[in-house]
Amino acid sequence: MLLLKVKTMDLFENYEKQPKELQAITSKMTEGMNYFELEKVLKECEAIGYTFEYDLSATPYNLKNMK
Repeated sequence: MLLLKVKTMDLFENYEKQPKELQAITSKMTEGMNYFELEKVLKECEAIGYTFEYDLSATPYNLKNMK
């Protein structure tokens, strides 16, 4: 069986491709946000069908559609 790994586009790196509703949420993000602040933003994103991850330094990455 051949498995293909599909790379998804990180919408943090492609801001112009974010839907307006998502841009309204991500535009609130600032450098230096802590885990608690990022978790609030993540919940807002998940409510409209998007998700992202963040590392131990609270740097968000891999913003993508949950579908």
